[in-house]
Amino acid sequence: MGVPDSRATTDRTGGDDSRPDRQPPDSPSSSRGRLPLGRLSTGAITDYALPVIGLLAVIALSVGVIVRLNVHDPAPRAAAETAVPASAPPTPAPDPCRDNTLPRRVVVSVGSQHMWLCQAANVYADSPVTTGSVDLGDGTPLGTWQIQSRETDRYLWGPDYRVFVHYWLPYFEDIGFHDSSWQKFPYGDLNMYKRFGSHGCVHVPAEMMSGLYTWALEGTTVTVTA
Repeated sequence: MGVPDSRATTDRTGGDDSRPDRQPPDSPSSSRGRLPLGRLSTGAITDYALPVIGLLAVIALSVGVIVRLNVHDPAPRAAAETAVPASAPPTPAPDPCRDNTLPRRVVVSVGSQHMWLCQAANVYADSPVTTGSVDLGDGTPLGTWQIQSRETDRYLWGPDYRVFVHYWLPYFEDIGFHDSSWQKFPYGDLNMYKRFGSHGCVHVPAEMMSGLYTWALEGTTVTVTA
């Protein structure tokens, strides 16, 4: 918008300004055809002020909305997060050695695919294991027996297999503990053993089988549970 002509100011105010320092339009000290700085009329001020006030109002409104979003937005999000219940801690597995009174006892859980070595009521060691292939009719028998012998570096055989083992601890007929270097899936797997497990024996990882052979004696009790 251009600076209003001084004559337009006179028309708008109804006459010349009566201030003594006002210069006539043809005064050498004035800018001809322009209203000098600092001497805008009321109408000119209004022309400039209204757009500025409107712009300031828009800026103030925008700042207010941003501040409101920054202040109030996290509250609903935090409420939604705290509304989710915390997951309950897992139930600890029962201690299979807690009630044992024997000096040595081996406990095997088919359902957990796990083995514990008990010294009285304390767990001496434990390990994942693999039991018999229940889906093929070769499930490991459940019950309580005693280790019959302790043998090393020998072959085990049946109608459709012949395998070499470093350690062999039979406890019920031809069922016992031994290492199984040919096993390809992890010991303790709760699904694979059902079709790819043993012919009824308990497969033990090689390092643990070495420790079991050293720790167990002839006559040590073996309990296999579901």
